[in-house]
Amino acid sequence: MTMNEIERALRELRLSGIADTLSTRLMQAQSAQQPFLETFAAMLQDELDRRRSRLTERRFKHSKLDERPTLADFDWRFNPKLPRAACFELHTLKFIADGANALIIGKPGTGKSHVAKAVAY
Repeated sequence: MTMNEIERALRELRLSGIADTLSTRLMQAQSAQQPFLETFAAMLQDELDRRRSRLTERRFKHSKLDERPTLADFDWRFNPKLPRAACFELHTLKFIADGANALIIGKPGTGKSHVAKAVAY
């Protein structure tokens, strides 16, 4: 098979992550004289990474969140009374594994929405 045929087959098989990085991986393998399995594993990892990335992007789009906030972006000086440790505990999503609920309550303008969006994202 030629390189064009291989790339066409990869696209037909919906392996666009491998197709996009194929030439780069081949050059890396040749220059480092990598064993085939090492190169193949890297190519499979490229495909997995791309699929995870696209899945995350699709989920974000369906979530209807208007931004991608994180707890690292949050200005903790804005509301020093906000329980930082509890927010980061929520961010671990342990409450879901425990089958529990999470309730974020407080006065308007205290950062509840930012924390909730960061946990959702």
